[in-house]
Amino acid sequence: EILGEERYAIAAPLIARVLQGEAQSYDWQPFPGVWQVISYAPKRDGAGRVTGYYVLGTDITERKAAEAKIHSLNQELAGHLVELENVSRALRTLSAGNRTMLRAVSEPELLDNMCQAIVESGGYDTAVVWFRLEDGPQSLRPMAQHGYPTGLPGLLGLQATWADNERGQGAVATAIRSGQTRVVADLANAPGYAHWQAELHDYASVIACPLRVAGKVIGALAIYDTRPQAFSPDETVLLTESAEDLAFGINNLRTRAEQLRSQEAMHRLTHFDNLTGLPNEMQFAETLTATLAEARQLHRPFALLQANIEHLSELNDALGFRHGDQLLCEFGNRLHSLMPYPAMVARLRGDEFSVLLPDSGADGALAAVQLLQQHLETPFRIADISLEVSAKIGVALYPEHGTTPHDLFRHMDIAVHLAKKKGVGHVVFDPAQNPDHSRRLTIASELRRAIEQGDLQLYLQPKVDMASGRLCGAEGLVRWQHPERGLIPPVEFVGLAENTGLIKPLTEWVVGAALRLNHAWSEQGCALPIAVNLSAHNLRDERLLERIHHLLATWQIAPGLFEMELTESTVMEDAEFALHVLHGLRREGIPLYIDDFGTGYSSLAYLQKLPVDYIKIDQSFVRNLSTRKESELIVRSTIDLIHDLGRKAVAEGIEDQASWDILATLGCDYAQGYFIARPMPAEQFQAWAASYQPPASCLPDRTEWSI
Repeated sequence: EILGEERYAIAAPLIARVLQGEAQSYDWQPFPGVWQVISYAPKRDGAGRVTGYYVLGTDITERKAAEAKIHSLNQELAGHLVELENVSRALRTLSAGNRTMLRAVSEPELLDNMCQAIVESGGYDTAVVWFRLEDGPQSLRPMAQHGYPTGLPGLLGLQATWADNERGQGAVATAIRSGQTRVVADLANAPGYAHWQAELHDYASVIACPLRVAGKVIGALAIYDTRPQAFSPDETVLLTESAEDLAFGINNLRTRAEQLRSQEAMHRLTHFDNLTGLPNEMQFAETLTATLAEARQLHRPFALLQANIEHLSELNDALGFRHGDQLLCEFGNRLHSLMPYPAMVARLRGDEFSVLLPDSGADGALAAVQLLQQHLETPFRIADISLEVSAKIGVALYPEHGTTPHDLFRHMDIAVHLAKKKGVGHVVFDPAQNPDHSRRLTIASELRRAIEQGDLQLYLQPKVDMASGRLCGAEGLVRWQHPERGLIPPVEFVGLAENTGLIKPLTEWVVGAALRLNHAWSEQGCALPIAVNLSAHNLRDERLLERIHHLLATWQIAPGLFEMELTESTVMEDAEFALHVLHGLRREGIPLYIDDFGTGYSSLAYLQKLPVDYIKIDQSFVRNLSTRKESELIVRSTIDLIHDLGRKAVAEGIEDQASWDILATLGCDYAQGYFIARPMPAEQFQAWAASYQPPASCLPDRTEWSI
């Protein structure tokens, strides 16, 4: 009656137990916000028998409030722990993904390893990389996965799409279309997955992060989890960052692959003959140099053969160049198939083929000659005609006939010409019958006198700014006016000067002539920059900087009017020393060029260190620009590379309007070549400059030009 039925239902069992001698208690809330603990204690008589019980009510409101606070804090802590675990696995994913990107060497490897890292290191259930296709149905192609029950074949079977239709409302498709990360927390009830319920397996949530490469969304990284609400906001930020890192890695690998393709194309263009596919003269010379170094170290002989096809020009006249080219290809194939491994067969130029026979002496060389001559007895089938083809062969041996590439090349060529002269099939070079050394000594002696007596001439070839057509400078070239043999081009005496120590006074003469000329031009108000070439011997001259400084002080021309050009191979011959010299020249205020770029082996990282202003694209690429697509590819890549390095691009060897127009379109900065002007005596240059008219493509408005 006192407690009421509801409370009596609680108290009655407690009263029964306390009357059995067991203390009891329970919590009671008599009023809102007020709590008591009701305690029952047995009352005993002197004999220890239970005769009744005591009831004690104690206020525990504060304790209850504390317990509620603790419970709330525990719930909040549990939430933070879940959030922390989510962030932790996202951080593990980010870290593992970064390690994957550092180690991957190909795009498929990167994608596979990234998916594996997300699942195994991050602890997610499944990861998939989807790429968008630009086909009719706008398909999604799975490129890599880890954790999906049926693997890539199962994903391919889904025939997923990123199109904006009923089947394209999932997280991946919307992330690709919007370029924003998408999270679906409850896949079972998400409208966008109504068509995909049969393929969801146990997945309850998904996050899809777009992959943006070179400014375009190429796909998405999708992570699936069997828990609903699996991706917290902080976790979403970190996983989006992982996807951005993955996109960065994809972009780097694609850029690297494109660079490798360009390098391979450049190597192919510079090291192989376009017609026959055989190594060309450059590659043959490089292999000869390496073979020579090994032969010196191991004291091994080797042999060189040069085979010149006879009457090729007559065949071209009779049947046309197409069939002449066919003969060259078949001759190269036959020669290549006959020579034993590891012989190297190359086409040097025109009708000239060469063979390098390692570990071979005179007997091996003559055996190869006889084998070739025997197989040349079999006619070539050209244009349905059986053609008898013969060749003249010259043989040079190391070390008997030379110990440098230059000498071996020259003596092999001398042997071929001697075979033609004698009308025999082959000739082995004979040093005793070669009067060349005495002639070279004579030329060297005459060259020294020419330098001392002023029989040299300075020629200039103009350089032009391609954007405006404006004349912006010239390259200084040396010519030798021989009293008996007339004008001798540098190809006949510069190499001799380098080998005889005359290159230093020769270069000093050219530098002095250029400075003297520009000093006179400065007084006339028509000075232009003149560039002078430096050789490897000049670069190794310890007194070079001292001499240049002295000459600049003597002639007192304005900074920038005297320039210097060095070939790529010259700089790389002793890269560290060259860097020191170039910095010294730069401190003198001399603008610097790298000449013949693309024919050497300079490291791009090292090239970036060089204090050069201009890089000249080798004319071997420019000459074929309007006729060969691969040349345009190489030149475009080279110009982009030069600009990326912060340098100006100069194209030399421009011979026609078509090449000029292509180079202008590709963004080349400066031009040089016969299309503008051939090298001319220095005293004729200003007259030519006064009458010079820029190419038509540089003059959109004649009135504007005349103003």
